[in-house]
Amino acid sequence: MSKIGYTIPFDSHKIKQILVLGLVIMELPKNMSNNRKDFSEKKSNKILGLEKEVALGLWIQVIGQIIEIKGLTGLLHIEEDANTIGEQQILTGVWIKTIGQILEAISVSSQIGETDLIKLLQEQKLAITGDMLVSIGSAYEVIGGIHVLEEETDKIPRIVP
Repeated sequence: MSKIGYTIPFDSHKIKQILVLGLVIMELPKNMSNNRKDFSEKKSNKILGLEKEVALGLWIQVIGQIIEIKGLTGLLHIEEDANTIGEQQILTGVWIKTIGQILEAISVSSQIGETDLIKLLQEQKLAITGDMLVSIGSAYEVIGGIHVLEEETDKIPRIVP
């Protein structure tokens, strides 16, 4: 039985096809499993890089939250009427958000490269708790903002024509 063999390019791999009595038999190169392994490794490295970007973004948010707390605290101390409930609620909401943001950033950073499923699930629960605190802090900040708005509109003298 005579075989006629030839090679064709296919997705940067070479697949050898052999023509045997009118049938085409395809033989995959021996390094095909290495190519899949390389692809999987590249994908894993890309995922790891993106996870690190997410963690970096969360830590940048933490820094922003700390700067916001510092500024709001300074403003609250400088103002003459610093005992307003609304402004204190805003500051409390920002503190709650900051604590949540820190928890989330720590948790996401700990998840990077973690292989133990139990630890990974615990870190994910901590991240969710951090998200929840951020949401509660935001809600509390909104309530404080509404109080400040109401306090400000009460101080404006109304002129009745």
